Formats: sequence, C-alpha cells, structure tokens
Amino acid sequence: MVKHLRVDREEKYEIVEKWFLKDLEMIDGKEPDTDNPYFDMHFHKVYNLEAYSCASKYTFARTLNKLNEMYLKKDLKIVNFDETYLNDDSIWSSNNRDCLVLIRICFYASNLLCLSLCPLS
Repeated sequence: MVKHLRVDREEKYEIVEKWFLKDLEMIDGKEPDTDNPYFDMHFHKVYNLEAYSCASKYTFARTLNKLNEMYLKKDLKIVNFDETYLNDDSIWSSNNRDCLVLIRICFYASNLLCLSLCPLS
C-alpha cells in the first residue's frame, strides 16, 4: 500500500504496508454497477482501499489476476467487478484496455451519429 503525499510542488510516495500475493484471499470491488475507486482486499484481515480512479481499480484487479495465473495458479476470488472489463477474451480487451475502451465507444458513437444524420431516400 502506497501513501501519496504532496509537499509544496513535489509529489512523494511512501510505502505504508506490503503483502504477499499468496496471502490474498479475495478482492471485493464493492459495487460493480457504479463508477467508484473503492475496493476491499481480504488477507488475514480486510483492508478498505481507494484507487486513483475506477479504471485504475480494474487495472489493479486484472494485474493481480494475471500474476496469480502466472505464478500461483490458486483460486483467487474477484467479486463485485464487471466481468466484461476483467476478462482478456472480452470484446473490449487489449493491452491498453482503458484507453482503447474509450476510443472504441467514441468510434461507435460517432458512427451512429453520422448514420442518424444521413438522409434516407
């Protein structure tokens, strides 16, 4: 866990606590239908955490899941997250997930706008 500090114009990061991935039992996104950065990590006790943004919360969960699959291969529970944004086989997945999702949504929206403005003859 890292604490973000701002001193005058300088930004500093301080490591507050460390855990082992093997000790992580569950990640709880709390509310999958709302855009919030809050989540819980369940170790021997529950830690309430806040990410920088909702997108960074999902990126963190994806990263932990991939690390678990690569190294531990244990049953890591990830609950209360939208599965669409957690899985690699999703239509929205890519290496730059968060930015690419936004670009694709904008592309589809602009196509719909163009189509709706075209006169039907």
